[in-house]
Amino acid sequence: MTTLTHAAAEAPATAATTAPATPPTTPRYRAVPYTVRTSTCERRADGTLVLRSPLTPKATGRTGFAGFIPHWAERRGDLPAFCERDAHSGEWQRITWRHLWQQVQAVGAALLDLGLGQGRPLVVLSPNSLEQLVLLLAAEYVGVAVAPVSPAYSTLSRDFARLKGVCDLVPPAALFVQDAAAFDRAVGVVGGAGVPVITVQGAGGAVRPWSALSATELTPSRIAQVAAAHAAIQPQDIARILFTSGSTGVPKGVPISYANLHATAANLADMLASLAEQDEPPVFLDWLPWHHALGGVLNLGRSVLLGATHYIDDGKPLPGLFERTVRNLREISPTVLTSVPSAWTLLATELERDPQLAKSLFARVISFGYGGASLPKDVNERIQRVAERTVGERIVFGTGLASTETTGVGTYRNWASDDLANIGAPPPGTEIKLVPLEGDRYEIRVRGAHNFSGYVARPDLTAAAFDDEGFFQLGDAVRLVDMADPAKGMRFDGRVAEDFKLVNGTWVRTGAVRLGLVERCAPLITDAVICGHDQTYVAALAWPNVAACQCLLPELAGLEAAALVDHPALLAAIAERLRQDTGSASLRVRRLLLMAEPPSMDANEIADKGYVNQAATRARRAHLVEQLFQPDPGPGVARA
Repeated sequence: MTTLTHAAAEAPATAATTAPATPPTTPRYRAVPYTVRTSTCERRADGTLVLRSPLTPKATGRTGFAGFIPHWAERRGDLPAFCERDAHSGEWQRITWRHLWQQVQAVGAALLDLGLGQGRPLVVLSPNSLEQLVLLLAAEYVGVAVAPVSPAYSTLSRDFARLKGVCDLVPPAALFVQDAAAFDRAVGVVGGAGVPVITVQGAGGAVRPWSALSATELTPSRIAQVAAAHAAIQPQDIARILFTSGSTGVPKGVPISYANLHATAANLADMLASLAEQDEPPVFLDWLPWHHALGGVLNLGRSVLLGATHYIDDGKPLPGLFERTVRNLREISPTVLTSVPSAWTLLATELERDPQLAKSLFARVISFGYGGASLPKDVNERIQRVAERTVGERIVFGTGLASTETTGVGTYRNWASDDLANIGAPPPGTEIKLVPLEGDRYEIRVRGAHNFSGYVARPDLTAAAFDDEGFFQLGDAVRLVDMADPAKGMRFDGRVAEDFKLVNGTWVRTGAVRLGLVERCAPLITDAVICGHDQTYVAALAWPNVAACQCLLPELAGLEAAALVDHPALLAAIAERLRQDTGSASLRVRRLLLMAEPPSMDANEIADKGYVNQAATRARRAHLVEQLFQPDPGPGVARA
């Protein structure tokens, strides 16, 4: 840190810098009509840096996102607002902006009739749907707190431990499920006497059918009641309660206030102003779950803010489900497409072999986005080659760094960069503190009106989450792209808590090793877990990219994951890639074991967004980790 401290002392206390929207690059990129970011950098004597935008966030003049619905009902009343593919017919079902506004008022009135409000929250157990969309927006409009919960807690869990933990923190005054039969056991565990259960399908003793709520008559008195409830909302009132888990899997409740929503809306309005001004509404296709900040606040809110047409993607980056995403992308050409790196890895393979898919995807898109982890360079290059072949230009991949606690706002890069780990700069209204670590690394912290105020019923965790200046501690490490010009962005450098030491005391930067391994073995693996705590070398557990592995050699064609993971030809190909790495011991993976069993959501190995929990996976698969470090690990382990 000596060099940084001396350099900081020579620089002005505050320097303004500007990040170009599209820095000069050799390849040609499609123009990105996003607002240019600027930053100032405060350099402190102890080496700490504080980055800020000199601009003031734009006030949206609305309460949350739902307040924009009446505007779009008037301007784009007959245009589709949200669409969902019917599970039986396969056709797209649509709700127009005018109908959405009518439904928000009707369902909002029904929620008030049920006595729901700030102290009586609604808990949502099921996945994304048009009905849940109306419910979330109606609740937000009339000031009813909603706690959307991961459906996996109800459908994939055996003991419902995490669902019970959530409902202990936030006792439901009402429950919502799409299908009563599918959630019957879960409702029986957390429902309780006198708790109404709103269902779209199915019936029962305490069930309130969705059809009845959505058909609530909008009498003049009810319309006045809805308007009064909306007008009475205070900035500190809670709109959503989201849940986030650490390596232990114990749920932490994160209350998102209307002030947080307003700050998030201002951030989106600032960056996406040009999209809101276009006559043609933007189009989004999105699978990200609404019980997370990215899918349920940023992406859902973005569609309402911009008066977009939002298609609910019924696919996921999982075996047997990603085919649905591919089908949808053949039909829908999005303006922006955001997903997780594992999804982009799968999509790269599909784009390379499906020109019609590529033609549809690149027809309208102005930018891509990814989050949860860094995008492997190989995946980016493969997608860009298809883009150049299809439309003659590349597409910008944007990304950023934030968390549930910051309502999905932190840093963002919306300009072209060959450095895919570049997470950008802070938007107006956000301050980034960089606290020096060893070398040229910093711990990143965030402050802004979008930050939550504290965890539900956990003052101990709240106190530990913020520093003495009120910055939320993300637990991530970054490096500056350019020490002289911080507005050029920060490079994500892994989770501080995931790093470990080898037996000789050498630190292993898990994030960097994982990304390097996935890139080196591309396209044969989709993700990896880095191992080696107190060992003499680094090893890894990894999941195969089945489609890519099947194309590697004729003898692998048609084999499923269970047969691929032990196949000598595939292991030999991976071993050869491991041997090509001549880096330092702390970056070089010496052994790799492929796994057929996908990461378990119930065991907290993976989040809904696709982020693999390194610690939880190592703990659950300790026997495989042990195998990696045996003197003779067996034929199923690839060795450098």
